[in-house]
Amino acid sequence: MANKNLIINSNWELDQKLVTLLMCTAQELAHDMTMNIKRFNLSLIQLQILHVLSEAEGEVLTVNQIKKLMIDDSPNVSRSLNKLMENKYIVKKRNKKDQRIVQIKLTPLGRKIHIDADNEVIKTTVNLTDKEKEQLYQLLTKS
Repeated sequence: MANKNLIINSNWELDQKLVTLLMCTAQELAHDMTMNIKRFNLSLIQLQILHVLSEAEGEVLTVNQIKKLMIDDSPNVSRSLNKLMENKYIVKKRNKKDQRIVQIKLTPLGRKIHIDADNEVIKTTVNLTDKEKEQLYQLLTKS
């Protein structure tokens, strides 16, 4: 992990310190989240896909729909979907009318794993009071 004291105690301008500390924090959070969901045999991209599928109105999405609804732009969606299918978290079906279209559906096991993994990520990475969470949210959404 980053030695934040080097940044904090540096002679850098405040803006540079803020940007660098934000980058360090983002890297640390991504690392922590990755470690926290490892026992579910998931990557962060796979968890994001499970989240998108769990929010799907019609319960079935195409690969392109999943890509459009993801927060991060990832070139590994197809590979991640294959891994999710191997773990029986999703099922894939070809559209009967157009075989080029692959439809993805969350399985009951995938829904359970998504909830469990999300709870683990939230529980172990957001170690703030309710007031601090609200303050951080307000700062992060400030435009």
